[in-house]
Amino acid sequence: MPQQSDPTTDTDPRHATLSVTNLGGIDTATVEFSLGVTLLTGRNATNRTSLLRALNGALGGTAPTLKSDADEGHVTLTLGDDEFTRTVTRTGIERDGTPYTDAETLVDSFVTLLEDNPARRAVERGDDLHDVIMRPVDTEAIERRIRDLREEKQELEAERDRVEQRRDTLPQLEERRHTLQEEIASIDEELDTLRDEVAAVEADAEAAEDAEALVDDLDARRQELQRTEDDIELVESELDALRDDLETAHADRDAVPDETHDDRTDIETEVESLREQKRHLETTISSLRTIVEFNDDLLAKNGHDLPGIDPDDEAVTAALAPDETQNVVCWTCGSRVEQGAIADRLDDLRAVIEDKQAERADLTERIEALEDDRHTLEQQQRRREELDRKIERTEEKIDQREQRLDDLESKAAELREEIRDLEAEVAETEALRESDLLETYEQLSELQYERGQRTQEHEEVADEIAEIEALPTPSDLEAQLDELSTELERERTRIADLEAEAVEQFNDHMDEILDVLGFENLARVWIERKTDDGGRGPPETVFDLNVVREAETGTVYEDVIAHLSESEREVVGLVVALAGYLAHDAYEAVPFMLLDSLEAIDSNRIAALIDYFADYAPHLVVALLPEDAEGLSADYERLTADALTA
Repeated sequence: MPQQSDPTTDTDPRHATLSVTNLGGIDTATVEFSLGVTLLTGRNATNRTSLLRALNGALGGTAPTLKSDADEGHVTLTLGDDEFTRTVTRTGIERDGTPYTDAETLVDSFVTLLEDNPARRAVERGDDLHDVIMRPVDTEAIERRIRDLREEKQELEAERDRVEQRRDTLPQLEERRHTLQEEIASIDEELDTLRDEVAAVEADAEAAEDAEALVDDLDARRQELQRTEDDIELVESELDALRDDLETAHADRDAVPDETHDDRTDIETEVESLREQKRHLETTISSLRTIVEFNDDLLAKNGHDLPGIDPDDEAVTAALAPDETQNVVCWTCGSRVEQGAIADRLDDLRAVIEDKQAERADLTERIEALEDDRHTLEQQQRRREELDRKIERTEEKIDQREQRLDDLESKAAELREEIRDLEAEVAETEALRESDLLETYEQLSELQYERGQRTQEHEEVADEIAEIEALPTPSDLEAQLDELSTELERERTRIADLEAEAVEQFNDHMDEILDVLGFENLARVWIERKTDDGGRGPPETVFDLNVVREAETGTVYEDVIAHLSESEREVVGLVVALAGYLAHDAYEAVPFMLLDSLEAIDSNRIAALIDYFADYAPHLVVALLPEDAEGLSADYERLTADALTA
């Protein structure tokens, strides 16, 4: 249990300085707190709550609000050599800085016990206290840890099984190692015997060695010849495949029609000529359309503005309703012609336009056909170039393989010649190789090889035994599994343990507080932890707050929270917060507790309540009215709110 005399934080909390600028109702203020209880006294509306909210922000709780006439506000908490800051700006109400802790929910719920504290309000409204007390618990993190532990446990169990399986092989390995040691000793005895036999006929040793060397050399040459003949067969197969590829490439190349530069040039020249004709036609069509549209516009005016018509003439009436026989002055040549003749001429021009359009369409079709021909020629050219490159590469590969084949055949011929010579020499030494000395050397060689095999196997078995013996013992692995199982069970029950701890803390401290504060007719207030699945989904835990009153006659009876007085509800809410403060070890994360809005509680009980809470936080900062502060110990530090007024 935390005490004033035993600070639990890494930073020395004995002296604290708080500087506030433009937050709440404070322009600027700096106050200091000594270890223990600090009473912040003053009347209402003297910015005591603003100071506590600023301190709450510096500790890591909800950031304080900016002063209404400021664009930026700051709070700095100095503890020893460390500084913790929060900055609030007007733009988007940004909050920045490095607070004492990043556990905002913990600070808001159980460190800063102001009027709007969640625990106090939950009691006041009669809400379920479980959500309030368990709010700082990161259930997702606990579930992730449970999954990690479960996977780690499964891996460790698999490792234990593997170790047990390998240790089960130790008896067989030990037996095999002993057998190999005996076999090596037996081989050593045979080797010693054979060496003694060789020593007796040492004079023929050099000759026997030479004869054996000839046999080995002959065998090596035969193997090399076999490899060379295999290489020859492989190269010949590659040559056949390359020659087939070359033949196919030549056939494909011959199948592609040849084109000349003149073919493409002729096509391009013809295309350009046709495009030029098409451009002339389009110009002519555009000009003719302009003429027709212009004359259509003039004729469409019903002759009112046609040249040759006098507006004052009696013919005006006829002009307003012209017919095709009316004479008009031609606006192009100046002669008088019938209006119908002009319309006929325009029809002729339209026919000309249609002919020109048909001619343009024919030119377009011819251009597209020539473009297709040119595209085909380009594709054929690319195909010819690709096949030419393939033919060239294939011919190079054929040349390389033919040169390789010549080299291999020359080498094979040389090897055959060497083999013939060696076979003749081996035949001459056959008698020597059949002697006992040669057989003895062969036995020596075989035994030495066999001893090497046994020695290597013996080393491998010894290494495997050492590796198995170096593995963790089953008891060590079982101990680790027990630790993991314990931690896994602890994580699984962590939430339930926290719930039980919070309930126990509340019930114990509530009993003590009732005795200390002396509520005459309030016999007991306690939390009962219940699990209710409601018939839907996983079961949920609820904290049922119970009240028992005692009548003047000594009779006790159950009551409800709604019937508690305001003073009683405030006390219960504060004790709920204290229970959460202790259950979550908040005193280890934050060396402060802040109290405000205690006016509903009478002065004597406020004094007793503060004395009680002072045992559980290194710094207890309490905002009080002057008259409520009078009954508290003179040893408590006092700060007046005069310096906080804006």
